[in-house]
Amino acid sequence: MAKQFNGVIISADSRQIYKGCNIATAKITPAEMMGVPHYMLSAVRPNISFNVASYQKTVYRLLDKLRWRNRLTRRTIVPFLVGGTGLYISAITDGYRLPNIPPNPKLRAQLELKSSEELVNQLHQLDPDSTTDKQNKRRVIRALEILLGGGSRPPKSQPDFEVLKIGIKLSRERIYKNIEQRIRQLDWNALVKETKKLIRARLDFSSNPLTAIYYRPVRDFIEGKTTQDQTITKLIQGDKNYAKRQLTWFKKDSQIHWVTTLNQAERLVRKFLNESN
Repeated sequence: MAKQFNGVIISADSRQIYKGCNIATAKITPAEMMGVPHYMLSAVRPNISFNVASYQKTVYRLLDKLRWRNRLTRRTIVPFLVGGTGLYISAITDGYRLPNIPPNPKLRAQLELKSSEELVNQLHQLDPDSTTDKQNKRRVIRALEILLGGGSRPPKSQPDFEVLKIGIKLSRERIYKNIEQRIRQLDWNALVKETKKLIRARLDFSSNPLTAIYYRPVRDFIEGKTTQDQTITKLIQGDKNYAKRQLTWFKKDSQIHWVTTLNQAERLVRKFLNESN
């Protein structure tokens, strides 16, 4: 559709944003891009801290550049935000005003000692309406870090552009089947080589969220702690758990138009662009 509607792709995937993380994350290849410009892929070194606030700032700057280019061209460039990571998408489309609370290593260390249940209870006390992923201990700790550091739940501000949200409707069974097929078809030797490269680059396997699903299990295989089959099973389960959290997040968004065919999506885009113009 990006090719059809003179679009560009802006990735909203919090894992594919990292350089050198290609095999495990199924990052799109240049051939698959079909000549369409892609942004926010391989944009950050994996040992660099990059959060949703950094993502929002970078993408808003990119959208401003595209808007400026549209003033100078006859054919409008249409940005397609594609993903992925629900919080990244919401940060752009819902205009979250994100608090600038720096990391607090001492507080994080204290919170890490608590169980996930204790952390979630504390978060509910401070912010009963929190939309933080309660299954993700790292994000719960960051939410507490913001609240305890004087911040608050991110308020929304209407972005100065119109948004059409389209979701591809698939059954959970089909999604899980796709995940299993993808993981089993991975180039195992290339994945191991990629992981070894990240180990040499001193990627922090204990705190970087990128590693939780993909690279930590492969590192364990490299260190002889697990077999190849056990590692593949862990990768499949990790991806399924992530997909489950994605589904939970997107189901809460009443603005999403769920489609089952390309024609349905194309009609929505045509109507949206005609109304916008």
